Amino acid sequence: ENDSRPNVVFLVVESTDGRTWQPGYQDDAIPLPNLRALQARGVEFRRHYSNAPVCCPSRATFWSGRSAHRLPHKTALDANFTVRGAWNNYEGLPDDYASRLDAVLHEAGYQTFLNGKYDWSTGSHSENVFLDAWTTYARFAYDVNATGGWPLETMCASNGTVAPGGGPGGINSTHSSDWAATAAATAWIAACNKTAPFFVYTGHSIVHPDYVTTKYWRDQIDASKIRVPAWRPLTELHPCDFQATVLKGCAPPDDQAAAFYAEARRREVRAIYYAMIAEFDEMVGAYVDAVNAAGAEKNTIFVVTSDHGDMQMEKQQFYKMTPYDASASVPMVIADGRFPDRRSVSTTPTQLIDVFPTILDLAGVAAPPGLDGLSLRPLLEGRTLGRESVVSQFHGDDIATSW
Repeated sequence: ENDSRPNVVFLVVESTDGRTWQPGYQDDAIPLPNLRALQARGVEFRRHYSNAPVCCPSRATFWSGRSAHRLPHKTALDANFTVRGAWNNYEGLPDDYASRLDAVLHEAGYQTFLNGKYDWSTGSHSENVFLDAWTTYARFAYDVNATGGWPLETMCASNGTVAPGGGPGGINSTHSSDWAATAAATAWIAACNKTAPFFVYTGHSIVHPDYVTTKYWRDQIDASKIRVPAWRPLTELHPCDFQATVLKGCAPPDDQAAAFYAEARRREVRAIYYAMIAEFDEMVGAYVDAVNAAGAEKNTIFVVTSDHGDMQMEKQQFYKMTPYDASASVPMVIADGRFPDRRSVSTTPTQLIDVFPTILDLAGVAAPPGLDGLSLRPLLEGRTLGRESVVSQFHGDDIATSW
């Protein structure tokens, strides 16, 4: 006997500013036909936030449904010491965490397939943030004019890369690993047992800096539509912004300043960033096509979002970790194939930890105790959620001030 519970396709792309999927953003310079199709039959969330806008803590929160300050675990450096939260990019879920979203669904009878970027585990990412905690506020001498200060990142100085060639469907892509993950996941959808519901997750690394694309995808972006942020003099920046700008390598020394500060450079970096988002959209289409080919479109829920945003040159910064919408807000669309006429736009504040209870609620699976997120089912059904705010936090100690 077939299990009628819905299938779930959960896609998480890297580093995507929450505004970029909104119709009309940058005069629709980014072609997003597949995401637009999901928005046309689902709910588009326009005030959706990462609970901790940096890779590992963010992923630890939405895979557990718990806030970053409520993820106790043993540190990877000392098994006798308990860390009370995912405070920086070195901290996440313990390896033996038993209530991760996929594990709960698997226990409830779902077939599960996960691939691509995971990055939810303690100690698996960026050991430098553990070490930098001891030196960030040391009073080292620095000279922005001569050396660019004390940068910990170098990618901000890059003009981005446009490789020759490229094409649709991953042809000669600069993001071949994401296309390989897409191919593996869609092949699994085609081959899996259709008598039981499935949960498919892929984490796509595309859109994360470095800013890299091919000529084919760069040519899809009309740079004449792109508006670029104005930059204030460094001396007028808030001290926290100044620290992040310098640490991210976005305050070059004087001998590199002319090229770096050119408005055309900012526009081109944004164009390459948007080209990566456009290429991800085509990956989304591959999952939709696979579900349709399997005859499962009327019983499959798509949840597509990002782990955090990207400053995309606002406040003279790239990357994430700061409490601005470009960094902390993320896009999300939920399209339930069982209800194709539920097109709406939600401006209720929502957060990534809501994904966990929402998927379980839609799947008819009991939620484990201790979740901090709320099911967004009321918003999917045209009702209210009764929420006015969400919690986003950052406790890093290397590239940005904690907040």
